Amino acid sequence: MMERILALVCSWLSAPAPDRDVVISGRVRLARNLLEYPFPHRASEADLHAVAQTLREALTPYGLGEGGALEIDRLSMDERALLVGARVLSPVLLNELPHRWALLNADGSAVAILNEEDHLRLQMTCAGWQPDTLIQQMHHWESVLQRLPLRWGYTPHLGFLTASPINLGSGIRLGLLVHLMGLQRARQITRWLEALQALGCHTRGLYGEGSLAFEGYVQISLLGRRDPLDELLARLRGTLRTLIDAERTAREQIDRTALEEEWGELQATLRHAESLSLGTTLRALAVYRMRGMLDENAALRDAADQMLFEAAVYLPPEPEHAAAERASWLRHRLWGG
Repeated sequence: MMERILALVCSWLSAPAPDRDVVISGRVRLARNLLEYPFPHRASEADLHAVAQTLREALTPYGLGEGGALEIDRLSMDERALLVGARVLSPVLLNELPHRWALLNADGSAVAILNEEDHLRLQMTCAGWQPDTLIQQMHHWESVLQRLPLRWGYTPHLGFLTASPINLGSGIRLGLLVHLMGLQRARQITRWLEALQALGCHTRGLYGEGSLAFEGYVQISLLGRRDPLDELLARLRGTLRTLIDAERTAREQIDRTALEEEWGELQATLRHAESLSLGTTLRALAVYRMRGMLDENAALRDAADQMLFEAAVYLPPEPEHAAAERASWLRHRLWGG
């Protein structure tokens, strides 16, 4: 089952999209909470069960669950780690917590997470930089949530109520996953991240708060507060376009011979290592992807991104078997057998 779910949640990655060389994916997240129940961190098991049942019944007619309805605490730790790597779950759900669910639509582009930090986090994802697609998807699901016969926590002064005060207001969070390996290797990435932060963006590593921007993989997010999504996108458009251009310029300075030598050294490690850390895996995928970008090889790029989303991610310290399984998995994905 998990193999099918991973294939589904990654299927949109290979779709043709603008600026895919730099922007791997874009995502909009809506956060909502039912008025009559406490936030998940204060709720009883009975409350959480009632919230999950209510939301599943309300969302199922709109196709959420059609691609899969996963009760998180019934999954193994390894299965949960795969969903974290695929950016379906946040690392907080690696712990075995009751009455948490992930509901996927038919093509994996929309996922409802129940009883994470909020009662409902509905995330919509697309490949590349497609602001109009994100707006269209967000408006569709906002309309769905407004039509449901549910009372959401909301006040005119604060907007939609959320477990974390930082998400109060529209409940919208815009996120982009970008690959800035050229800027990182040119030692220019810090000033660009600072420029984004000055714009009001949050910048993080691949796996959320506290993770590092390793090998140029960076998440950029912008909170809605009281602003609609189209205003958030307007704030970001110009700076992001400049950032994309700067990354492409920086890539022109990458020494291709040195990159191939680096890949050769990594191959020697990958072919024979009995275990692999997540850091070594990300470095290998970043170099593999950059080789594809410099050759204008979209198939190589897409393969690297698929593997990025397939890599299992655990909270430290990892289980003893994780590094060995990661080494075996990556060898199989790169060379078969």
